[in-house]
Amino acid sequence: MTKGILLFCFDTKDFEYHKILEKCVHLLKKNLKLEITVVTNFETFKKIKPLGFINYKFIEPEAGNKKNGLDWKNVDRHMAYELSPYDTTLVMDIDYFVYTDNLKQLLDTKYDFLISKHAYDLTNRDVFDLRRSSMIDMVWATVFVFRKTKKSKMIFDMVKYVKKYYGYFLDLYRIRDRRFRNDYAFAIALEQLNGFISYDTMPLTLSTLPPDCKIVKMSDTGIAWQYDSNLNYIENQDVHVLNKEIANV
Repeated sequence: MTKGILLFCFDTKDFEYHKILEKCVHLLKKNLKLEITVVTNFETFKKIKPLGFINYKFIEPEAGNKKNGLDWKNVDRHMAYELSPYDTTLVMDIDYFVYTDNLKQLLDTKYDFLISKHAYDLTNRDVFDLRRSSMIDMVWATVFVFRKTKKSKMIFDMVKYVKKYYGYFLDLYRIRDRRFRNDYAFAIALEQLNGFISYDTMPLTLSTLPPDCKIVKMSDTGIAWQYDSNLNYIENQDVHVLNKEIANV
């Protein structure tokens, strides 16, 4: 049974995501030591520095999604099932940096599909408490694991359906954020397929730095960051960094 990591990376006119990918891959090789496949386009691929043995799959990303008025090429996550060459796949955002081998343990799962429902705000402001923003609990498609099974394929097919009729589901669940979000698409798909009852989730809360945190330094062991006048350091802990300026740190 093959196991590996699937990453999506597409530069935009506003951000050089390939620089974030390079940092992400460096830590993955150091701490997880698993085979890696990167889904990208040729325009981005040309800018990526040599990363050693990496598999690449080329697609043209769907355009049109925006975040804070900036281009956001993140709507192809539903294709992970057909794009992954592995029997068991860890899918990650490239701005999720692994400083432990904790995620590797999840690849031994007997579950078909696992995703996290919780994120922890490292600034202690609870900015990720979105319970008043919709009638459905959001999941975090930042990190998830799936096996190539019939049930997993049903989940991804349902995500595609949700994406196609996303406007309808936004109204159905009274979701305030009108952008397409993988987090809501997967949450809706999982709820629909499981008969509106609970589904399997990761025993994991994603430690996350909000977008207004300035990344001061990044090393092989941790990240130094600043919020307001406070300077902090997180070490030997996986962390999701939402400030895309980390590309230049």
